[in-house]
Amino acid sequence: MHDEDLLDQLTADHQSVLLHFSELSGLPSGDPQRKELADLVADQLVRHARAEEEHLYPLARDRLADGPAVVARELADHHAVEALLGELRHIRVGSPHFDRLVARLAEEVTRHAGDEEARLFPAVRAVATEGELRVLAARARETKELSSGRPHRQLPKARPADRLPPPERSLVERLRDFLTPGGPH
Repeated sequence: MHDEDLLDQLTADHQSVLLHFSELSGLPSGDPQRKELADLVADQLVRHARAEEEHLYPLARDRLADGPAVVARELADHHAVEALLGELRHIRVGSPHFDRLVARLAEEVTRHAGDEEARLFPAVRAVATEGELRVLAARARETKELSSGRPHRQLPKARPADRLPPPERSLVERLRDFLTPGGPH
């Protein structure tokens, strides 16, 4: 497992999350295990997104001819997922809205993962060495291990006048601001 490269690791993350979505769909509506599994998926998604944003996207932005546009599209996908996670966090498992949000989240994540694996990962593999990808895998593993899959409650920080977080901030930072009372909405 520790000899994998970054793209193999991120693909394995995708497969794990998609497997959990499959398990979720097999549980009856209102089953408390659905909430536990949804929380596990949220944790995995936050950690995975942080690893992509810190290790994959800078490489893609710098090396791919259309890197900035590709990364902007991927970050927009992360924003959509984080918005769904923010909604899901406050919904009880017995609510019909819970099931709709899980279905939307599964659809968004499945589309995003498929797009990355079909387009972004091969493009990055073509411009990076295997050694670079192995080093980035180790760094991404460390990022995921040290990251909390849950947003940290902190005292509100001074924000720009428009109260919008800068787009270059990590998913965890944006999610934390989104979930902090008085933060950007």
